[in-house]
Amino acid sequence: MARQRHNAKHQKPSVKHERVERREHKLELKARKHAESEASHVQRAEELDTQHSEYVPSLSVLFRFLALVRVSGALLSPIQDCDEVYNYWEPLHFLQFGAGKQTWEYSPQYSLRSYAYLHIYDVLIRSMHLVIGFRTKTQVFYALRVCLALMSALCEAVFVRSVAQHVDRRMANYVWLGVFGMAGMFHAAHAVLPTSFAMCLCMLGSAAAMAPPVSDVKRHMRNRAVPAIGAFALAVCAGWPYAGLVAVPFVLEEMLVKGSGASTRNWRAQRLAMLVVVGVGATVIALGAMAVVDSWYYGRPVVAAWNQVAYNVLGQHNGSSTLYGTEPWYFYLKNGLLNANLVMILALCALPMWILYYVALKQTSRTTASVAGERAMRQLLDGHFLLLFRLLPFYLVLVVFSLQAHKEERFLSIVYPHLSFCASAALSMASPLRAWVCAQLGRRSRGGQSRAGFLVLAGAACVGMLRMTALVKYYGAPVRAFMELPTSNITGLLPLGPSIKGLRTEQPLHNDLDRVVCMGGAWYWFPSSYWLPRGYHLQFVRELGGVDGHLPGDFVPAKASGSVQKSTSVERPDFNARNEWEPSHAIELSQCDYAVDIEYPMREEPGLARSSEWQQVGMCHSVLDPVNTSVLARMVYVPHMLAWMAGQRQEWGQMCVYERRNPIA
Repeated sequence: MARQRHNAKHQKPSVKHERVERREHKLELKARKHAESEASHVQRAEELDTQHSEYVPSLSVLFRFLALVRVSGALLSPIQDCDEVYNYWEPLHFLQFGAGKQTWEYSPQYSLRSYAYLHIYDVLIRSMHLVIGFRTKTQVFYALRVCLALMSALCEAVFVRSVAQHVDRRMANYVWLGVFGMAGMFHAAHAVLPTSFAMCLCMLGSAAAMAPPVSDVKRHMRNRAVPAIGAFALAVCAGWPYAGLVAVPFVLEEMLVKGSGASTRNWRAQRLAMLVVVGVGATVIALGAMAVVDSWYYGRPVVAAWNQVAYNVLGQHNGSSTLYGTEPWYFYLKNGLLNANLVMILALCALPMWILYYVALKQTSRTTASVAGERAMRQLLDGHFLLLFRLLPFYLVLVVFSLQAHKEERFLSIVYPHLSFCASAALSMASPLRAWVCAQLGRRSRGGQSRAGFLVLAGAACVGMLRMTALVKYYGAPVRAFMELPTSNITGLLPLGPSIKGLRTEQPLHNDLDRVVCMGGAWYWFPSSYWLPRGYHLQFVRELGGVDGHLPGDFVPAKASGSVQKSTSVERPDFNARNEWEPSHAIELSQCDYAVDIEYPMREEPGLARSSEWQQVGMCHSVLDPVNTSVLARMVYVPHMLAWMAGQRQEWGQMCVYERRNPIA
């Protein structure tokens, strides 16, 4: 008995110890279960959103859907920037018809612009002429715009499909909806501008860069590196030199992220060698081809891309981009809100949300104990880290360009698709972040936030449509006004080379008809010489006011010099790089046969409506007076009656064509 009591006495502490251990084990299991459930909240929220939107349109469907709005923009949208007219449409008109306005950038002593870039469009037009047989210059104008719109739609479709394949299917649907309703894309997609050309190539380069890096060098080069480097190099050399900013995050990712696959000790050295060899090779080929064409036209060795950087950045020729206007640091923020409205706001939220999401993932990963939970968190962290390199192009371009004094709306267009990508990333991160916050507060989170994301982007698209309508309704008068000019009696196919429509019906390059159309303060509204009838050409006059700075001159007519190349290689003293007035680039009003002018009733400016020497031709066309119109009423389309009821003031001017009563003999 005594021995049994002694054993029982010594067994009691062990029983208590077991109970304590059992209780601690239960608490540990409970804590681990809570940590794992918290870790799964983020992943489950993403899965729930993705499950409701597994379908992403195919490349063909995306192309046709985006082509609807792009072709509509090509047919309806007015030219937004006079630089597009005088620096690209006019030289292209000269290459095709031997006459046009020439800016100082195309003077051989400066040679800032590339004829090789214009040759891309010239070859495209002549190829279409071979099949179609253009009879009017407006047909050429719209045919080129439609082709560019279709090319942009195809690049956008490739970009979206790459997002669906390599990033997230839900985000892909957000991206195409964002670009579909973006007013900025409405007028940038079909523009004959290096920035629009670079935008399309940057989309292709970024589409290739969406593929995650792998350590297998051959597969990495074939699927990712070579297509991305080639597209970025072509965007910089043949398009716009400053588009290289878009490629910087790609280069950083190449050097910092090893990727999956077989282990390779010297993977970083191989990546660096690949970047140098492929990058230098692509640049030499693209830049060399451009230099050969430009040197032939300018009559001396020329690298136009370098000359542009040297003038704008290094101050060559005692010039600077600030001579052509400066804007405050927030210009691109304001412009982005105008062209992308809610999409711009979401895009600006993407990086802060990425940081918050990263903090949430790191905090959750520390409390995850199971192997499956750790593996899931590691995958989320790796994917989230790669997402950063896809967000950076938009932010890098926005910050760098905002720091420059000279700003223009078209500069930001190279990252319009990336802007939509950032907005889609913000919407995609909203649901997991909400789940994490609810887990921290001990509440259950509901999935399926994708419907709210679609509603937000649908609302942004509606606002974007109102902006597109405003551009067409408020500023489409120039095209309609120039159609009031009397048409010439010259018929037949345009002189753009052979055509299967009739090889013997082409008209000579020049004809005896010579009519002068003049513009004064409205010179920047000129829609290009493609809207002038054959035998008409544009001149500037100071009597109508608003004419100052270094206005474009005229190319030496190809008929007078003997060839297009002789005209483009002539150095002339009437061009300067300091934006100074040149008297020889304007004529007297008495030398004009026709004049196109805008009269605003609310402004005191000289006009021709009350002149006894001029008479109106055809109808006048209304154009919005932005100076005397309320902000909202000029930003988006507001019907006149609704604007009046809402207290939004709208004032209008009239663009008219005038003809001299006593024609010049």
